[in-house]
Amino acid sequence: MTQQQASDLEAADRAGAPEAKPEPIRNTDTKVGRNEPCPCGSGKKYKACHGRR
Repeated sequence: MTQQQASDLEAADRAGAPEAKPEPIRNTDTKVGRNEPCPCGSGKKYKACHGRR
């Protein structure tokens, strides 16, 4: 970062520039139930395929 950029940032901080709040990441995928078919397409139930931990 150059001196000019640093001084610009400091001036913006002193001027009361609002800070951007980070937005939480929302999971938009639907949850798969344990007894539903696995979304990988194997034909097995989710709990017997990818549902194991």
